[in-house]
Amino acid sequence: MLVAQLLTELKRAITFRNLFVWITIIALLPLVTFGIKMHGYVFLKPLDVFFAMLDGFIPLLFPILVIVIYLISFSQEQKNHFILFTRPRIPLNIYILSKGLINGFLTGAVIFFMAFLSFLFALYIEPHLKLIDYSTMSTMYRGEGRVVTFSQVLSLGSFTYGVCYSLWVSINAIVYATLAFLLMLLIKSTFLALSAPFLFYHVFNFVTGVFGVPQFSPISTLFPFNIEQQPLWTVLLPFIFLLFVLCVLFFTAIRHQEDWMI
Repeated sequence: MLVAQLLTELKRAITFRNLFVWITIIALLPLVTFGIKMHGYVFLKPLDVFFAMLDGFIPLLFPILVIVIYLISFSQEQKNHFILFTRPRIPLNIYILSKGLINGFLTGAVIFFMAFLSFLFALYIEPHLKLIDYSTMSTMYRGEGRVVTFSQVLSLGSFTYGVCYSLWVSINAIVYATLAFLLMLLIKSTFLALSAPFLFYHVFNFVTGVFGVPQFSPISTLFPFNIEQQPLWTVLLPFIFLLFVLCVLFFTAIRHQEDWMI
């Protein structure tokens, strides 16, 4: 029954509006960022172009992006009390579980392709298009280009780095989207539930800046292009905290299934 419901939810999610949103996130936002920066920044190698494509306003919009991929559609169903109409046809736990899994799958897939296709464009497509002339770079810059957190993975190969980093951003997107989804089940105010991950993301980023530990900020652990290279363990601490909060919300939601009908 769960598999059938997952397929049903996946088909229901594939609408013209959602496809437009997904394509915008995957392709348009990174390309717009590239277009803005291609003439005003110094690039020593294609990997620097990749860093630039995911820098700027994408890190700032990240908690919003993970919400609009699927949860806006779910909020409309919740607002119209769609759960009440489906309960006679399917067990409530199966219905909610399928919603949660599809939310995680779609969010993870869209964010992964946003990062990975940007990587492929920067390293394998742009050099053939010759939109950037790397040969005119100033000699005051070091030849190896920018070194940021996760650059350690480059020792395994550029392609491996692209896959690993894209998976990292994707996994974090799933966690943030799942946090918002669980809050929507527990909180009557949909706006508050959807806003909570955004507020945590930016407030915690501000707090880490005030205390002088920007390496632990959500932005720097996901898009580490604004600070110098940090040990990989630094990105795990905020992630572990998010997982802890996620587990607390999950078990709270399990114990308060009556709130799902709201």
